[in-house]
Amino acid sequence: MIVINAWYSIPFMLVLLLAGLQAMPPEVFEAARIDGAGAWQTFPRHDLSAAAAGQPDGVALRMVFEFKLIDLILVVTGGGPGDASETLTAYIYREGYQALNVGYGTAMAQVFLVVIIVFMTLFLFLVGRKVRDVV
Repeated sequence: MIVINAWYSIPFMLVLLLAGLQAMPPEVFEAARIDGAGAWQTFPRHDLSAAAAGQPDGVALRMVFEFKLIDLILVVTGGGPGDASETLTAYIYREGYQALNVGYGTAMAQVFLVVIIVFMTLFLFLVGRKVRDVV
């Protein structure tokens, strides 16, 4: 499951890195070259900082994707063996649809939504503070 998850998540993050690099104005790199900076000096100061600007957004999106991960688990393992690979979303699905405990499944989904909102708000607050400090 790790390999399958990496198969579709790594290209997404690389596209975000590329977008961050392309958003950097070319004048910055030109000024560094004029000042005599080589590729090894330009890379950590300009390339990595440009690529890192979009990473909090990508990490936040990946966390939301991982919170809602159900399709991969149900297709590959079905939540098993036993309940070893069952996530909270798979448990909500099993209780709400398969066991027909619709009220319980809905209540679990609402609690899960509140947990995700709190977690993502905290994450974005902490990361947003660090990004503002860097820029």
